[in-house]
Amino acid sequence: MPTPIMVTTGTSVTGDLITGTAVKLLVRGMPVATMTAPVSGAACTGLITATTAVNKLVMGLPMANITSAASGVNPATGVPVATTAMATTGVNIIV
Repeated sequence: MPTPIMVTTGTSVTGDLITGTAVKLLVRGMPVATMTAPVSGAACTGLITATTAVNKLVMGLPMANITSAASGVNPATGVPVATTAMATTGVNIIV
């Protein structure tokens, strides 16, 4: 099933910002996020580690989308955490 692509202003379910890394592919003027895109915020600091859009490559990496998994650590406690992508401004761009 197609899902919306993740762009710079995407957020995780814990409210952390997902930063787009594919600067050559812009959606609404913002870079598209891919696997290994940074996630940063109060609950999780880490990377996108899994996506269901494995056949949509951007700059050689699978595109991140809603429900992409991120893993990292809580910056305040250092405890490992995992979260998923929840929202994006590219929600009407379906691939």
